Amino acid sequence: MMALAHSLVMLMAVCGAKPGAKSDTKPAVDASQLTIKGHTEVVNAVAFSADSKRLASASDDNTVRIVDPADGKLLLTLTGHTDSVLGVTFSPDGTKIATASADNSAKIWDAESGSILFTLAGHRDSVNGVAFSHDGKWLATGSDDDTAKLWNATTGKETFTLKGHADSVNSVAFSPDGKLLASGSSDDTVRLWNTQTHKPIRTLKGHTDTVNAIAFSPEGIVVASASHDDTVKIWDTATGELDATIEGHDGPVKALAFAHGVALLATASDDGTVKIWDLSNGTEVAMLEVHTDLLNDVTFAADDATLATAGDDNTVRIWNVPKPKAEPPSKKPK
Repeated sequence: MMALAHSLVMLMAVCGAKPGAKSDTKPAVDASQLTIKGHTEVVNAVAFSADSKRLASASDDNTVRIVDPADGKLLLTLTGHTDSVLGVTFSPDGTKIATASADNSAKIWDAESGSILFTLAGHRDSVNGVAFSHDGKWLATGSDDDTAKLWNATTGKETFTLKGHADSVNSVAFSPDGKLLASGSSDDTVRLWNTQTHKPIRTLKGHTDTVNAIAFSPEGIVVASASHDDTVKIWDTATGELDATIEGHDGPVKALAFAHGVALLATASDDGTVKIWDLSNGTEVAMLEVHTDLLNDVTFAADDATLATAGDDNTVRIWNVPKPKAEPPSKKPK
């Protein structure tokens, strides 16, 4: 269940939705479109390129596989990490791929050739998450050494270390305008940082267990956090106030993803399901029983009509999600 607050209402207005309104056709999930095999161990993370023509998956087998999501054909394998690859993301222009690994490093790769452009060696423990800024100039990493770091994605040079968490940093995310960095931690909190001053702005407290994943909404109005306490929380980025708590999973929530242009949020859990929530009315509109083992990640393709999931069963699966009719307006309401 989810109570709607002001900033979440604004988010729904941006996405062309009305609070409390029931859509004529609820978003539903068809049967799995494709199961992609190839990894020999657990798949920890998945990411679409911005044009959705490539899908990257990161695994405990120390590799990243790049496939065509239309047919699962292998396009490229990234080898170079010496331990589990825990995170993966494409740069906004699709020319680079960044990875996070338990070998205490992150890497930036040429997305066409698969060659390593930079190895980012600065953390003292496993690197759990990695994120490009929306202009592609900066990279953020989060680590078991309790810090997040900012890197110049053009030169591979470390620019700043963000200290303040009391336990592992599991996930990092830039706001759409690049002014904020969010970090989620095993200390049960989310921190928001000013990317210009590198100073903490506020600490978001409310979870009662590890924060596994975080994501900003497409307009940056709210940030969502997924936790081992079986809930997802949605926070106002301007005030830090808790807007909503989403409950419904029967296990730790490991990952989440906002749709790009409609008011949908997908959440993935160790209960083996992905749930899709309609933020226009705070209801669960679909559930996928997706893998034969624990779930680790979920992501939307750019058209919001396709989901990819990653799990402990060594596979990536792709799902059809019928696209809601409502289109976002061209401008954010005043």
